[in-house]
Amino acid sequence: MARHPLLTPKWLVGHALALVVVVSFTQFGFWQLRRHEQRAERNAVAEARLAAAPVPLDDALAAALAEVAAGAAPRDAFHARRVEVSGAFEPADELLRRPVSRDGAPGYHVVTPLALADDPQGRRLWVERGWVPQELNVVPAEDAPPPAGAVELIGWLRAPDVPPTGWVAALAPRDPAEGRLSMVAYVDVERLAGQVDGPTVPAVLLLEAATPPSPTTLPLAPEAPLLGLGSHLGYAIQWFAFTAITLIGYPALLRRVRRESRAG
Repeated sequence: MARHPLLTPKWLVGHALALVVVVSFTQFGFWQLRRHEQRAERNAVAEARLAAAPVPLDDALAAALAEVAAGAAPRDAFHARRVEVSGAFEPADELLRRPVSRDGAPGYHVVTPLALADDPQGRRLWVERGWVPQELNVVPAEDAPPPAGAVELIGWLRAPDVPPTGWVAALAPRDPAEGRLSMVAYVDVERLAGQVDGPTVPAVLLLEAATPPSPTTLPLAPEAPLLGLGSHLGYAIQWFAFTAITLIGYPALLRRVRRESRAG
């Protein structure tokens, strides 16, 4: 008795491959849906933080570090927390973060340490004061100075940058491992600790407002933290569409092969 044409070794491998494709594409789709839901939840938390009144720096730090200790990613734990802090800028130790574009123009963010007022530890907080064009590539940024003397700041916290490791590091920009830096790709608080007098706060502040304000129009204030949902939902739809194509196309192929076999 002749073997059924769809039960030959070649077609059994095809059936197994089709099953793997359907299961894999479905899992990829649900994975992207979970990523979309996680992003939506993160945005809801960030929106609440952005709408809240600023809190003292140490209160925000304690809350963020508690979330990190509980297993949260530092990026999420620190993201968009509005804080208020006072101190004095130290422009002699400022640096430039690259690359930062603004309205299509290349440039940098000026990052200046702030000596915290009345702080028994003498801590410094790295403050991203805002954007300057590419031609202002020397620090201290004389055309974008910070307010002199005592200042009061309001801004958003973010986690310090952590340079990538592994094979990704070969494709990403790098900062020298040693020596004093004036231009960086990452505001890596641990790497920059030796460039200021005193310990550093384990966070970075995106400046929202300063009192007194900057004496010049530059730097342009940093943009508020982004709350986009990303492309996860679109990717999920694509994966489910691929699954549907397989579920429709492969049985159609099998029916055609079966008809041709019967006709033969």
